[in-house]
Amino acid sequence: MMAAALSRALKLPGKKSHDLGEYDPLRQADSDDSADDGDLNYQKNGSLQVEAMVEAVLSRDADTVVEMHTLKGKHCRSEQPCSAEVHATEVSDEFVVKSRTSFLPCLRTAAFLLTLLVTMVLVLVCAFFIPCPKSRALKTSWNRSLGLAAAFPPAIALWDVNNDQVPDVIVSFSSTGKVRGQRGALRPQGSLKLHVSVAVLSGADGSVLWTTVASERLKFIHCGIGRTEEGKGTVCLLVGVTHMLKAVNSISGSCFWEMKNVSPSHRTPAAPPVQLPDVDGDGFADILLGSRSATLTNRIHDVSFVFVSGATGALIGQPVTYNVTGEGKLIGPKAYVSGEGALYVLFGYGSIQAVSVRDIYTQANGKGTLPPSLWKEESPSEWKPEGSLPGVLDVYSGNGSVQDVQAVGSPGEDPMELLLTTKNQLQLLRGTQLRQVWQAVGSTINGAPVAGFFNDDKVPDFLIQVASGNGTRKSLIIDGSSGQELWAAELDCRSQGSEAASVPLPDGRSAFLFWAGECRTKPSAPGGDSERDGQYRLYLLHPAYPGLLVELARSPGPVTASATGVWEQRKDAFHVSVTTDSSQATHRGRMGPLLVSTVGLKWAILHSRLLALDGTDINTPSIRKSLSQLSFCKDLQQ
Repeated sequence: MMAAALSRALKLPGKKSHDLGEYDPLRQADSDDSADDGDLNYQKNGSLQVEAMVEAVLSRDADTVVEMHTLKGKHCRSEQPCSAEVHATEVSDEFVVKSRTSFLPCLRTAAFLLTLLVTMVLVLVCAFFIPCPKSRALKTSWNRSLGLAAAFPPAIALWDVNNDQVPDVIVSFSSTGKVRGQRGALRPQGSLKLHVSVAVLSGADGSVLWTTVASERLKFIHCGIGRTEEGKGTVCLLVGVTHMLKAVNSISGSCFWEMKNVSPSHRTPAAPPVQLPDVDGDGFADILLGSRSATLTNRIHDVSFVFVSGATGALIGQPVTYNVTGEGKLIGPKAYVSGEGALYVLFGYGSIQAVSVRDIYTQANGKGTLPPSLWKEESPSEWKPEGSLPGVLDVYSGNGSVQDVQAVGSPGEDPMELLLTTKNQLQLLRGTQLRQVWQAVGSTINGAPVAGFFNDDKVPDFLIQVASGNGTRKSLIIDGSSGQELWAAELDCRSQGSEAASVPLPDGRSAFLFWAGECRTKPSAPGGDSERDGQYRLYLLHPAYPGLLVELARSPGPVTASATGVWEQRKDAFHVSVTTDSSQATHRGRMGPLLVSTVGLKWAILHSRLLALDGTDINTPSIRKSLSQLSFCKDLQQ
């Protein structure tokens, strides 16, 4: 069809021959004039028509262009080139060049797609055939026996030593071994040597990550002092009961430095180290260590402070000693940050005194240049100078003997409140007035109050446990804003002695944990608690269900140390307890199996027993379902 159209378009006027290139002599004579005119018209207009037709057809069929080029070759046989033929030839050549040129992007696209395909194949091979490192499975509960241990209180701390976002358990324990004489005979029992070890148990499954030895029994374990040179781990301080101070790498347990004469042999550390900013200019956090006399013989006692470099363990200046008059056990030293950011230390025997770290540093190093971190100095207006001790401020010297002091609030807030615990009352020091929050006449408060959030007023509340006679106790939660009782329960339990704890909940409140022995309450199932079995139980109190307690775990013996942490990735919490089974302890060495146990709270709640306190229907399915959906989080106030 297209070839015929081109032929008709190229056909000369007055000629009917199908062969456009042939000469017809019969018709040529009659149309000489018309032929001349036709030739002229063809030369002028025919070439333009051919060009238009050629350009229109080129875009449709390349074969037609070739056929047209052949026909025009037959028609234009004269010596002078035909303009239509020349133009068609140029267009055809341009089409071929364009065809070749447009082929290059196709090659580039094909090469790109081929490279992409090979890359995808390699990625799939790596994903399916190369094994990826697997993280350690997190067990909901585990037990680890550390063998026979001497009957000394262990030190315990929680810290993520292997950077797997799971807090690990750092625990110290002591064991005794018989020492042989020069002839190989065993020495008497009194010559037994004490071996002290520190073990780090993985919070995921209880496996031992590393162990190290110490030259004496430990009193405190404190981690988070600065960072190592590699930047992956931190420094953990091991504080002995007399004069040993050792810094180890939290990742490997390797020793950075050790001091065996940080304090004289007749003194003992009074409290965990107070972490300070860099005071010696080496770019590493430093510590302030307080100690007291090992024996208390009169009403005048002393408290000594010494600055220690966190990088090398060297003493910064000389020890500074304050003689304090009072009775009772030593309180603190504990750090306190004023509203202006000045750092103070609280301490005292029965009463509470305060001294700024700036004054301690000046006495230890003379009147030299103060480090920039101690430039701030601002004493609260309600603290009055102590007349007999220069630089010491009198915070509280009431009639009752103070057993514990806690700073309530976040550092830097103005002002931080002080919670004072005496033998039978709780007092809150707020502003310029000493406000009594709660008082229990004729009762004895066991242990330190535990801060948490029981109601929705965003003010910390306090769980306390009071002895109520016959070895039993009463648990109460005191409102931090009004001092009123928010919750109380007479559990008829033996006092356990292990500290309680609180765990933050996503709604801003807290769940409270505490140990108790042989509680006689109404159980959710018949039997079990009707007779005393000598076991100790871990209970959980949820603020949404004040009428019941959740029994999470049991221990065959008293819990000598405990700690509570959070598994942030799983929105779960866990409780660690250290127990020595006294029933299997040897009579000579007073040694028994030391057991470290960890239980996840979610798992424990699913397998728990509910104890009704005030007639609550504990068999309601909605309570079980709601408790099974609990989640825990880190402290929202931090």
